[in-house]
Amino acid sequence: GAWAVTGPVQVTTKQGSSLAVSCSYEPGYELYSKYWCRRGFLGFCFTYIAQTNGSEVTVTQGRVSIGDNHMARSFTVTLGRVMPGDAGRYSCGVRRSLWFSLRHTVEVM
Repeated sequence: GAWAVTGPVQVTTKQGSSLAVSCSYEPGYELYSKYWCRRGFLGFCFTYIAQTNGSEVTVTQGRVSIGDNHMARSFTVTLGRVMPGDAGRYSCGVRRSLWFSLRHTVEVM
């Protein structure tokens, strides 16, 4: 369970460029919602920046898009026009229920 979602530990990009982060998940989670969120107080995710509805349709919210590939069992988050304020800790994850999700932490620098 702890390793159900994997991805890069750290990603580095330049201001003004775009950033793509791919996270993989174990078989069985294809139809679950995938998300990208900024880690807040005590590492909790309060704001989901972007999330899928479990389909392979790419969802775009502002500068962020997220797309899921069920065959590859991976989803990719793209952040456009990166700004200094975007640096920080994020989670890519699979939303299993209201409170419990499987996630992987990524440091964006």
